[in-house]
Amino acid sequence: MLSGELARSAQKLQREQKQRSEALQRKAEREKAVQERLRKQREAHEEELRQRRLVELAAAEAVLLPASVGDDLMRQDAPKNGAQLFEIASSSGNTTHAGASLCRLMLELQPKRPLCVLAFTAAEGTIGMPPQVARNAFGDGASVSPEGATVDVLYRRLPKGEYVRFQPWSADFQREVGGDVRAVLEAALERHSTLSEGDWISVPFAGTAFDLTVQKLRPGRAVSVIDTEMEAEVEPSLETEQRLAQEEAARAEADRRREQELAAMAQEALRQAAEAEEREKAEQAALSQAAVDLERLRQEKAAALPPEPPADEAVTSCLIRLPNGARFSRRFRASDPLLHLFDFVDAQEGAGEGPGSYRLVAQFPRRVIGPHLPAPDATLADVGLASRQEVLLLEPLRS
Repeated sequence: MLSGELARSAQKLQREQKQRSEALQRKAEREKAVQERLRKQREAHEEELRQRRLVELAAAEAVLLPASVGDDLMRQDAPKNGAQLFEIASSSGNTTHAGASLCRLMLELQPKRPLCVLAFTAAEGTIGMPPQVARNAFGDGASVSPEGATVDVLYRRLPKGEYVRFQPWSADFQREVGGDVRAVLEAALERHSTLSEGDWISVPFAGTAFDLTVQKLRPGRAVSVIDTEMEAEVEPSLETEQRLAQEEAARAEADRRREQELAAMAQEALRQAAEAEEREKAEQAALSQAAVDLERLRQEKAAALPPEPPADEAVTSCLIRLPNGARFSRRFRASDPLLHLFDFVDAQEGAGEGPGSYRLVAQFPRRVIGPHLPAPDATLADVGLASRQEVLLLEPLRS
């Protein structure tokens, strides 16, 4: 009887264990199913985002190529390489890139620009491209591709971008965007699959589209921006650079003009100094000649004087006093010509600068004699110089 109870207890325990195991298995299956549903939902959401981005990429930079190009790519099993990117190239050397498949379009007129394919629905021998691609492929002024341009398609790959340096055209970009530069650039690059050095991209912010040019890329001159993280820098705007260049040019022009003015002033100073030196030399020469002429005149005046009359005759002793205190005297007869008195003064060193440069003044009573003779034959007596002794002051005349 005891063995029967043990058997029933063992069977019950086995049933309970089996029930618990089955319950755990059902719970694990339910959790697995939930996880699978979540994974599928996440993948569906990611696919929706990817498709939405592809639509944005197509609107921004996708081109239309002929069906034959798509057939060639499928024969090469191009989709196995992941994101397909294309490149447009022209003879002038510019390059741009965009997403989907990579091929190279050699244009005869303009630089090379990689891009993506929206669809293979273009007529054979033609290519259609949106304004953004046309702008980068055919120059900043282009909004559509030039008709008649010949293109050649080449399939290639691009490395994932690691670094990009932008430069805005307008200084308003930094002022308006401020600290939101990173978020604004990330949102703008979501609409691109590739970047090439020299490309212009349009960055919308607060209702305004700002143009930025791609200045530098790493690891190559053209890169893919699909599923990659990039370091980004923004240089001062072209507008700012132009303003600074204009200011620098204005400063350089002002410095050049100042240097020219200083050089002209120095040249003028040299000319004036040379003229002054010439004038001084001429004045010195004139003074030297005047001194020679004055000395010759003194000698001539002294030689022309008659002998001095003896003191025991009825004579007038004329004492001439100079402004510097010097004095000299000579005896004259009252009947002697007054000209002899002036000739005597002119013959003395330091007594004026020659005839007409002074006058003689008697003090008591005051009488002024000269500088000119009252009459050609006037005598000392005619001007009142008849006393035994006369003292005359020599007064220089100012011209």
